[in-house]
Amino acid sequence: MAPPTAPLPNGGFASPEAPTIGTIYRRRAKAPKGKRNGGGGTGSVTVKKELGLKVTDFFDYDTEDSTAGGVPQFVSNYYWNVSQNLFQNSTAPGGAASTFCRVRRVDVWVLPTCRGFSSDGPNNAQSAFTVNCQTPAFGQAYNTDLAFATNVQVTNVLPRIDTKWKKVFGCDLQKTFQSGVARPVYVRDKPTNQCIFQMSIVNQTDGTTYLQGDDQPPIRVKVQLMIDNPIASTQSASLAVWRNEQFDFPYTEQNGTPYPGTTKQYVQMDLHQVRDNFS
Repeated sequence: MAPPTAPLPNGGFASPEAPTIGTIYRRRAKAPKGKRNGGGGTGSVTVKKELGLKVTDFFDYDTEDSTAGGVPQFVSNYYWNVSQNLFQNSTAPGGAASTFCRVRRVDVWVLPTCRGFSSDGPNNAQSAFTVNCQTPAFGQAYNTDLAFATNVQVTNVLPRIDTKWKKVFGCDLQKTFQSGVARPVYVRDKPTNQCIFQMSIVNQTDGTTYLQGDDQPPIRVKVQLMIDNPIASTQSASLAVWRNEQFDFPYTEQNGTPYPGTTKQYVQMDLHQVRDNFS
């Protein structure tokens, strides 16, 4: 006669042992890394991640402003609106689609002037310039204090024949503001507009404004922002559930309502994986 099957330990299912308080509430073994619950269980989390986005922008550095009375506007202040949702596909009521879209890191490059060989054009010394960059911060209440410089970087940019982008600034805003001692700069009457960095371009010899007058060609600037964009709790997708009475004609009604097409429906959405399958 075959020996009886060994009972399951700890009072498990089909075990002859009566479960105890200690075995009923014993914690489940942790799932292996990379394995998911698949949405089962009571109170499963379906939306939690933030989207890590890279935003690249270009602008021209210039100092001319017709309303400034001839005074060079040599400080360029770069702003980002934190009250935007770059992953918004739903007009949810009650502000459910609003997210805090923050800049985690900023990197800045400038395009050097092209080295010329003509005697009439600017020489190498005249084509060289210095870029001053910094991230402004408040120390106390934003409506009483002036902005102070953090993460100051000074870069000398030389002219080149084979023009390449020259990096002039890099700042991890997460590290800069995580202690709370220094706080980001926001505009008083536009409280969602954060000043990410400031830039000025000066002469290498005396620190005066490099571009003066409306006849000077601007300098191209490249900005790369690493963005943390939360996925809003309310999302929508176009889908439909439609009923008929035949499997072989999933798009034709036999006796019921014609197929109406997809419409926007409420869904719960989260980032699962970044892929590159279309290329």
